[in-house]
Amino acid sequence: MFDESRNPFTVPKEKLPRLPKWLRNSIPKFKFDELIEKMPLNGMTTVCKEAMCPNRGECISRGIVTVMILGSECTRACTFCAVDRNEPLPVDPNEPQKMLDMVNYMDPLKYVVITAPTRDDLFDGGASQFRKVTEHIKVHRPDVKLELLIPDFQNQDFAFDEIIAAKPDMLCFDIQTVKELYKWVRPGFSYAKALNLFSYFKEKAPDLNLKSGIMLGLGERKEEIINLMKELYYHGVRYVTLGQYLKPPEMKLPVIEYVSEDTYEYYRKQAQKIGLWIQASPLTRSSYLADQFFENSEEKEALINASPYA
Repeated sequence: MFDESRNPFTVPKEKLPRLPKWLRNSIPKFKFDELIEKMPLNGMTTVCKEAMCPNRGECISRGIVTVMILGSECTRACTFCAVDRNEPLPVDPNEPQKMLDMVNYMDPLKYVVITAPTRDDLFDGGASQFRKVTEHIKVHRPDVKLELLIPDFQNQDFAFDEIIAAKPDMLCFDIQTVKELYKWVRPGFSYAKALNLFSYFKEKAPDLNLKSGIMLGLGERKEEIINLMKELYYHGVRYVTLGQYLKPPEMKLPVIEYVSEDTYEYYRKQAQKIGLWIQASPLTRSSYLADQFFENSEEKEALINASPYA
């Protein structure tokens, strides 16, 4: 049962906090804007731009980009997301080559996150297109690490099997928030289904690196975040990102709290005790500096293997 008093939409406007001045990424975004104007996207787009990510200038300077396949129109209505909600376009059969053209243009590109809007209009949610794009890049650019940031595909096993067959270097699904807030934050899905998604990949592809992202500042409690991280670990996730939710201008889901750095430090310590490799800061997003999850591998493996929950 959900506690209706926790509904973030019912918080009076006068009680909502103002955006603090320190919550900015100081690295200029013009680097990203200049490159995007020249990049051969050929109709594709980046989630960096669509979601108005505050880190796009920093990531692009490190050779990291998050590209959307399957168009830029979403068939869901999540309360936190700025991606457009219009009639989706047909699947582009030339998208694998277009992705490769983009990767080659940005050379030396070392890490690409491939994501997509939710496409409930497609029988497999677009999973087969994820596989085609991933396999095409792997054939021609095996030097580039590929992370797939997937929608839920309506929890269809055959769609998950397509993702497993693609053999990404990292698979991410953003659970977004704690169980107690899921009804309001992500009404088109459920907390239980999100955990079941990870369980499927854990069972069918035990060597696949699983990652998830969590938004903070929606009224969640510390013990709820700790419990969520434990459940993610139990269901196979070993990599977690925590970052501040920032309200897009046109969205209605409010920010209830701007989380302090002390709280992020607390979550980092707790995640390490659980056995999770974590990135947590106000501006962290699931794709932020995503390549760092492949660094410090000995330290990472020691942390994960020492988990009391293993």
